[in-house]
Amino acid sequence: MATGSRPERAFERAHRGTRSLRPFRAVRYDLERVGDLAAVLGPPDDVPTAEQAAALAAHHPYHCLHLEVPDADGYSFQRAAAQYRAWRATGILARDEEPSCYVYAHRFRLDGGIATRLGVYLAASLAPDATARLLPHEGTNRELVERRLRQLAAVRAHAGAVYAVWAGDGTLRQALEASIAGAAPLWEHARGEEQHALWRVTGPAAEELAALAASRPLVIADGHHRFAAALRYARDQQITGTLAHPAAWVPVHVVDAADPALAVRAIHRLVRWLPGDWEMLQAHLARHARVVAVRAVPSPEEAARLAAELARASQPRVLLLQERELLELALPTTPDDAPDAILVDALLLRHVCALEAETIEQVVEYTPDARAAAQAVLDGRALLAVLVRPTPLATVLAWAQAGRLFPPKTTYFFPKLPQGLVFYDLADPATLG
Repeated sequence: MATGSRPERAFERAHRGTRSLRPFRAVRYDLERVGDLAAVLGPPDDVPTAEQAAALAAHHPYHCLHLEVPDADGYSFQRAAAQYRAWRATGILARDEEPSCYVYAHRFRLDGGIATRLGVYLAASLAPDATARLLPHEGTNRELVERRLRQLAAVRAHAGAVYAVWAGDGTLRQALEASIAGAAPLWEHARGEEQHALWRVTGPAAEELAALAASRPLVIADGHHRFAAALRYARDQQITGTLAHPAAWVPVHVVDAADPALAVRAIHRLVRWLPGDWEMLQAHLARHARVVAVRAVPSPEEAARLAAELARASQPRVLLLQERELLELALPTTPDDAPDAILVDALLLRHVCALEAETIEQVVEYTPDARAAAQAVLDGRALLAVLVRPTPLATVLAWAQAGRLFPPKTTYFFPKLPQGLVFYDLADPATLG
């Protein structure tokens, strides 16, 4: 078994016994300088392509997505690094005066009602033996990790955070509510039914929140590539750094597993290429899965309704939408209750279609929107749409704590965190206080 490189082993030795979560001094937008905060916040870092990020950033000179756009070579991020340092130097971004926990409330429409998700931003140790480990639940794409690593090495700051779930019973949610009761937020923004607000908690109250959050395992919901890149960057920096180096930590946003607004949705598959005739593949598939129903091709709206019904099914089910028909299949059960997304990848993509992992990356796209999936088939942009049930949160937590990883794009935690709420500076010695 490989023991790792010398820098990696030195990093692990240096971090033995460190506390796992702590307050930090965030860098935040000066509202008087940027005007409307909503105009500079960005979508999650895994949503826009470089081209989409550049288009969104063009709407405001201080948009946080300027930090996500690579140089003209498509590789380096030197221009992004220069912009970030200029924003710090001119006060567009300013560092808080003392270490803090940052409580963030997001109010949004969920399942026909209005819900508010409450979480807290903290710094999480990247030490392998930290008391509360950050546990991934999905695998990563090497190319995306490398891109994030190049961005971190150049800009030396996080504009977003790893989204993690506290494997608890509601205690953290209650503590967060108590920490902000009666306090005015640093800022709040509302647009229609959606609302965002941020509070800063300092002193002993912040330490108590950090200790509570560190008392249970943390399972990464979103931000696996950010976490993987941060870990590699930390190991590199630890060659000359110390435990107090900000790079030995990564910003996380922690939400209680019992939060009523914590939602896990499905990610549907769009297959742009098939290795043979559909009838032949369908016959092969029928030997492994039972056809429950055959329907006419639905409209995108009808496909969304059927996907919502599918999500309520108690047994493994999947909908296959092809240009001529819609098939509902009953999938075989597994002893470990593998999520439907894993069964689809293993049975349909890898076994029936005999696609290798590299080919899947090239010919399969993913979307949480069943309407968009159906429209792609109707428009001829995909040969097949595979609509799956969401993975239960309890399954995500159990598999992660058992050290088992799902394939990428097994889960979709809704809604994702926007970028630009708080920044974490990797190069500022005062980040950790």
